[in-house]
Amino acid sequence: MTTYNSNKLRNIIAALAILGGASMLFTSCEDTLEMPSYTKDDVEFAFADENNADLFIQGIYRGLVHEEFYRQANTGEMTTIAAEDAFEGNKHYISNYAYDPTAPYVFSTTYGESYKKIEACNISLYRLGKMEETDKVKSLKAEAVALRAFLYFNLIRLFGDVPFITQPLEVLDIDDPDVIYPKRYDRDKIYDYVIDEMVETMGDLPWYSECGYTERINRNSACGLLARICLHAAGYSLRWNLETNDPSTLHMGQREDQARIRQLYQIADDALAEVMARGENSLIQSQGGMSGFQFLFFNFDQRNFGAVAPEMMFSLARLGDNVGSTTLGVYVGTPGGSQYAIYGQRRALQCKLPTYYVSFDPADTRRDVTCCDYNPRSLGLDTDAEVANAGTTYSSICSGKYRIQWQVAPNAAAERNLNIPMLRYSDVLLMYAETQNYLNNGPTGAAIAALQQVRDRAGIGSMPIPGGKDAFQDALLQERMWELSDEFLLRTDLVRMNLLDREVNKAIEAIKAFSKREGDYSGIATYRLYKFAKDENKYGTDFLTVDFIDITDPAEEAIVAVTNPNANAGKEDYVKALQEIAAKHGKDGNAIWYPCNMFMAWDNNWNKNGRLLGGFRQGAENNQILVGNTIAQKPTGYQENKNEYPDWIQGPFGLYFGYKHNQTELSPFANQAAGHPLVDNPRLTQLPGYPGYTGVQ
Repeated sequence: MTTYNSNKLRNIIAALAILGGASMLFTSCEDTLEMPSYTKDDVEFAFADENNADLFIQGIYRGLVHEEFYRQANTGEMTTIAAEDAFEGNKHYISNYAYDPTAPYVFSTTYGESYKKIEACNISLYRLGKMEETDKVKSLKAEAVALRAFLYFNLIRLFGDVPFITQPLEVLDIDDPDVIYPKRYDRDKIYDYVIDEMVETMGDLPWYSECGYTERINRNSACGLLARICLHAAGYSLRWNLETNDPSTLHMGQREDQARIRQLYQIADDALAEVMARGENSLIQSQGGMSGFQFLFFNFDQRNFGAVAPEMMFSLARLGDNVGSTTLGVYVGTPGGSQYAIYGQRRALQCKLPTYYVSFDPADTRRDVTCCDYNPRSLGLDTDAEVANAGTTYSSICSGKYRIQWQVAPNAAAERNLNIPMLRYSDVLLMYAETQNYLNNGPTGAAIAALQQVRDRAGIGSMPIPGGKDAFQDALLQERMWELSDEFLLRTDLVRMNLLDREVNKAIEAIKAFSKREGDYSGIATYRLYKFAKDENKYGTDFLTVDFIDITDPAEEAIVAVTNPNANAGKEDYVKALQEIAAKHGKDGNAIWYPCNMFMAWDNNWNKNGRLLGGFRQGAENNQILVGNTIAQKPTGYQENKNEYPDWIQGPFGLYFGYKHNQTELSPFANQAAGHPLVDNPRLTQLPGYPGYTGVQ
């Protein structure tokens, strides 16, 4: 009885704490402003008038997506992988599908914070229902409906069937075990409830042209979010018998009602078509000497939201102390780490799979935005020294969309003033191509045109588009990988398409072939010449990539592959020979070029000597790259690793080492300590098949 009362009290306190969560609010898509503190236990005050109610709704956005989403859930999707400092006990596990319910990193914070926000939505909808139904009140209700749908969507795609609560605690019987200790609830019923509710209320939201904001859900973004939820509701997911919790019932499947599946695709198709027909959204095109893709993310990182609003339809506001600066850029946005520049010593904790980096067409302008193949390094011993960008190896290419150089200056070392992207118009186009393909059993002209728009902007418009339903779906999946990496969608896209098992096994075989330079990778360059390039050493520089030459000609490879690139004897002749190679490739033959063995580790002595030859300074720091050492400080090549695969590719902690089909498509609930779902709620059941599983509890 004591435990029950303390848990009940904790839930009530948690619910009241939501009201304090509205302390930092924002009002504009152009600027995030510090608002007066707003804390009040009495919700009567919060909903005394429309203005107060508006402020309460705005407060829900703070922490709507916890950092676990872009730390854990951003990896393991065939493009990005965790690069923490050790194999065991870190995000490397989840990146490779090794879930452990007793560890503190299985989305337990996401679970708890999401239900706090759901309670805030429930309070909002209950209280707004008591107010005079003006256009403003109806709009706020529709916004709360969309926010609650978004929260349940994120919970379901992480955990499957979850507790479902639609009323605030203030109107519920807190002595009822179903209130304090709710059980898992059928995900299909949750999806149907929130989807039907969004369809009914979405027309009350303002269009972007009527409200001017993208840091809150408007009608444009609600249409896109509704479509995304519908595609997951209609798609595949890991299912099991909730009554018996028998591990043998685990399987990947869709809901049984095929008519409802088609209806969900139609709802998504209609919502997407509505956005497209409205004409307020479009893909950002090249300008200012940048490709459209670079202009989009450079200006997004610079917080120039007005310039990118047509495409960046919804992002979560973050700006320093005002609404809680995000650590997104810390984990996803430090290019190869930075060393003693104005940016300070910054470690990158995620990097790109080499197979993903080389999958781009050479003409695709998205590669050098999405994949950052350099890291800024000081040429002196202080922050005011000159800085140059050092080229990386295949095992230390990092995420580039939110790179530190493109950002505004952070408030503190562990912060970035980056909004979190939630929906782009390119996703609207790709989802529309998908719904058209499904509803018509193959790609329509409209589906092809939508995909073509995305490819044209990327510079690969001449790439053939396949016919046939399955082939077109595969093309869409690949396009989503090229277009939407590091936007927190791809991992569950693979699940809903029932392609995760295929893609995991394909990725494992691909990285092995890459390591050995076999099959599709037999012609891949071992050596690369990088052009020595100085950096502006300031925030807001639009630097994109270091110029390089991949060496594939055997005669040129023989010239590059000397014993020691920085050896005193013959150094001048070697430098001249590299310049002659550059000139033959149409590059600047007077510039300084330095060699890199792309299959060795970045800190390999041969690569270190190559950088010294190029002009990087002597010292231990020259041979240190601030990327987690599970991958970046190890070779990619089988030959370079003494004729065996590096341990990050194959071994006890190799690529996707924890993956188990019909199990790891979802995360288990954490069950180790207070604050973990299974500890706080003894009536929840664990996802079958995990360590410590004991059946129905």
